[in-house]
Amino acid sequence: MAFKPNPQARMRLFCIPYAGAGASAYRDWHASIRDDVEVVGIQMPGRENRFSEPHPGSIDDIVGQLGEVIAQHADKPFVLFGHSLGALVAYELTRAFQQLRGPAPRHLIVSGTRAPRCPRRDEPIHQLDDDTFLERIKSFNGTPPSLLQDMELMKLFTPLLRADFRAAESYRYVDRGPVVCPVTVLGGDGDDGVPLDDLRAWSSMCRSSCDMHVFRGDHFFIHEHKAAVIEIVNGVFDGLLSKGRAPSPAPRGMLEEGLM
Repeated sequence: MAFKPNPQARMRLFCIPYAGAGASAYRDWHASIRDDVEVVGIQMPGRENRFSEPHPGSIDDIVGQLGEVIAQHADKPFVLFGHSLGALVAYELTRAFQQLRGPAPRHLIVSGTRAPRCPRRDEPIHQLDDDTFLERIKSFNGTPPSLLQDMELMKLFTPLLRADFRAAESYRYVDRGPVVCPVTVLGGDGDDGVPLDDLRAWSSMCRSSCDMHVFRGDHFFIHEHKAAVIEIVNGVFDGLLSKGRAPSPAPRGMLEEGLM
């Protein structure tokens, strides 16, 4: 969904949410993104206005559904952004578009996820009992406390969360060559599940440039540093739409930046 339709936009930014979240996770981004870029939040099945639809069972299922939708809106050049599960989906979408040799993203921005070739460092949680599963969810600091304290709502959301974690935890990387477009990688220095070495490993999966930006914070650093994250996204579009423009200073909160 385009939060603020912009027929005059020169490019589009497709934003893919993290586990358990819907398109509204990016609902206010359009106010801070360049005026000539249309922000489109991707709504995956099983959440928000698609809550009654079946949850996808795998990353391949998600990519298959979303690929068709994005292809229908690829009349303008576009960039893909995803956080956590959304970053993995954005990566696989990019590979799928490359393989089809049709419209493909001009840039891929992945946030809060290890390079897919790196093995998981944490134990799967999607098969834990409800109490233990929800305790682990709380530890990620991505779910609003008001929701965690409402047990009736949590009962409704638990199947969605399980389905998303099952899709992420059952994912197996298959080497099909490097990503062709430039890649920007974002991470938090306190994200125990995504160590810095696993962020740096993205450089080995890219044919073009690969920049890394690390912020102070845990897995959901994108909330605390939202303005700085959006500044980086705008910088990507500056490079695509305003050739020759000098790069902006590093946003506050950033610990590390540069070519990997």
